[in-house]
Amino acid sequence: MQGISPDLKERLSDRLRNHPIAAMLHPTIEELHLDGCTLKMPFRPEISNGHGAVHGGVLATLADSAMAFALSTNFDGEMGFATADLTIHYFKRARTDVTARARVVKKGKRINVGTIDLYDDGGDLVATVLTSFLLTSAADPAECEL
Repeated sequence: MQGISPDLKERLSDRLRNHPIAAMLHPTIEELHLDGCTLKMPFRPEISNGHGAVHGGVLATLADSAMAFALSTNFDGEMGFATADLTIHYFKRARTDVTARARVVKKGKRINVGTIDLYDDGGDLVATVLTSFLLTSAADPAECEL
């Protein structure tokens, strides 16, 4: 089984620090491994919905980013893909820091599918996401097949 580059976590962390949307969310990479990524985002009033909970769009953005990083572990951090679909099911308001655990569940020549579970600091499931990403460039399709 292939692994990931030892410096990939640091390179992706740099990307988070330098990207405008990510800079707004302040996520950190807690865990990174082949086909998986865990991001943690601190709760702050400026990302709330005005009622003391994290805005649903912010949760979707966090999930999308976690899946992009999970998928990028197959391409040494390169982002030659784009979100094709994202469906989120909200279960509970998040009023604390949020952790997103992303996992690639199907790798294909063009479409890759993944799931993301979002948890609050108490370990309660806040939302579950199913998403698909379309490979768009540079990736060797043979490397995407199971």
